[in-house]
Amino acid sequence: MKKVIVAGSLNVDLTIEVDKMPVQGETIHGHDYFVNEGGKGGNQAIAAVKSAADTIFIGSVGKDVFGKQVLDSLEKFHISTRCIQIHEDVSTGTAMIIRENNDNRIILNPGANYAMKFEFAKEQLDKVASEGDIFITQFENDLDATFKLIEYAKSLKMKTILNPAPAKKIPDEVYKYIDLLVINQSECEVICGIYPNNDEECLKAAEVLKDKGASNIIITLGKEGSLTITNKENIRVNAHKVQAVDSTAAGDSFIGAMAAKLSMGTSLKESIEYATKVSAVTVTRKGAQISIPTEKEVNEFFNNI
Repeated sequence: MKKVIVAGSLNVDLTIEVDKMPVQGETIHGHDYFVNEGGKGGNQAIAAVKSAADTIFIGSVGKDVFGKQVLDSLEKFHISTRCIQIHEDVSTGTAMIIRENNDNRIILNPGANYAMKFEFAKEQLDKVASEGDIFITQFENDLDATFKLIEYAKSLKMKTILNPAPAKKIPDEVYKYIDLLVINQSECEVICGIYPNNDEECLKAAEVLKDKGASNIIITLGKEGSLTITNKENIRVNAHKVQAVDSTAAGDSFIGAMAAKLSMGTSLKESIEYATKVSAVTVTRKGAQISIPTEKEVNEFFNNI
């Protein structure tokens, strides 16, 4: 089994639910407030380890109470923190999450996530990475460092997965280092100008991305599942119908779970099918990392419906 190595963001999420979004100048009451460990990188790592992958995290936190909370959470799930830098002069990243009608709005304070430099992350990869390991990263860290890391991970013959979220343009020269690009509809629109609502529009978007150098692309479509476009095949996986209560970690749980299965030698199609189940269970629960199920919980959930 290969390792899953995530280089990315670690946040503490401050979450509250509202009956409606406030308008300018309005104060409203919220409810169901709670604090939970998050960050796209942290969520994806937790999803991988909960699906039994050997998972390592490379990241950065502040020397504060939130930083300790994040590190304690990773260690609880047996993810080593030896590759995480602790900063005394920068706070741990935070996310303000407002939930309304089974949807969410998120405001990020990157904090220490933007303090992670390429040189530090490269040094950690040199210590822990092996050929064939799965490398995952996102866009919640310094972008220049992230682009360099993708290229460096590819040079180590790792299998690279990029989730360009929050959505930003990807330089054309970076695409050739990405083995698997995972994007949702809004991210797709930002990076290629097409907001896909169906498979035909996904295929059009994929052609634009392939012209830029992308090879394997997964476009997630929320309640409509996902379409994966590779040079060999197209893989259509439908979403499972569940009672959704919080979509905060849906995409991250999908990516981490898929990476876990890929690290075990599972086919891309089977990995996506499993990840779709993980994402379905995740949205039936509130929170980020606490909402992500183990493989046992996934099997029990689908055996009971």
